[in-house]
Amino acid sequence: MSSNHAGLLPKSQPELRLLHVVDTMDQLEGLNDGGNIAVDFMRWSRRGIHIAFEGRQSPSLSVWTTETRSGFRTRPKRAADLFTIRFVNNGAMSHDGPGSSDIVVGFDQALFTSFEDMRFEWASPGFSSITATVSRDVMMKGCQALGGSDSNILPRFATVVDPHTPALAALRRTIGLLRDRPMGPTDETDLITPLLQEMLVYQFISAWPTIGGSIGSSSADVADRPVRAAIDYIEANLRRKIEVAEVASAAGLSVRLLQLGFKRRLGCSPVQYLIGRRLDRVHSELQTFDGLTVQQVARGWGFSHMSDFNRRYRDRFGHTPGRLDYS
Repeated sequence: MSSNHAGLLPKSQPELRLLHVVDTMDQLEGLNDGGNIAVDFMRWSRRGIHIAFEGRQSPSLSVWTTETRSGFRTRPKRAADLFTIRFVNNGAMSHDGPGSSDIVVGFDQALFTSFEDMRFEWASPGFSSITATVSRDVMMKGCQALGGSDSNILPRFATVVDPHTPALAALRRTIGLLRDRPMGPTDETDLITPLLQEMLVYQFISAWPTIGGSIGSSSADVADRPVRAAIDYIEANLRRKIEVAEVASAAGLSVRLLQLGFKRRLGCSPVQYLIGRRLDRVHSELQTFDGLTVQQVARGWGFSHMSDFNRRYRDRFGHTPGRLDYS
């Protein structure tokens, strides 16, 4: 079974590892000249420089952590149609946008900005954060899939928000999970990372406060038939890379209504159900003693990172895959 659904993120976008530590002016110059980053970094003061960041970068969606003992300033050096979602852990950041509007976000706050509106940013000494950038195209597709609309107008997302709601805490955790996932050469067997990337976009759109109109939550009931159709579609496509939006399209629902239907009828999200069913298949195959290693079976069902797989397996079955109970 297949779908004509166009993916939320490009299927073969290049992804690079972000790993930079800057302690000298020569390193700062090298970062600005060849770091493949859309901003130039400058010293906060003449008393030295320290910047460290680590994560993963692609044209459509990037995630990383930033730490600086010295503080720094940045300014755009090329056009980029991106939105930035930043959770501040320590220190403060000032964002200078159009019309000399200065936005300050501090410890334990979160910031949403458009890269095209950025003139300068300042990070204080001791600043640290976890950040995601999402392209305008992916954000638009996410809004359309979530709300079941063809509108090309994005909601007006608030600039500075309190990140302590359960939904924003979940978004922050997803950014962290993506940032911490190991990276290597492009791995077509990895079926989990694309789901987390898609989930990040939907979590942001659903959870981030808006000004004026928004996609909004739905209280509509969802019939059993489309939920059953979604389950059947998932079961028929467990071994390949599928998106939640693709499942929703196959069931004739928006992503939001699909999420609502799964939550009310199954007590979990579509992503949780999909990953859980893949874990069930691994569990079943491991009990057949067919000579395959745990890693081979796990990779066959899309779990290419064993530390992540072991954690998920233990959470679902109460033991690691190396301690199966065959009684």
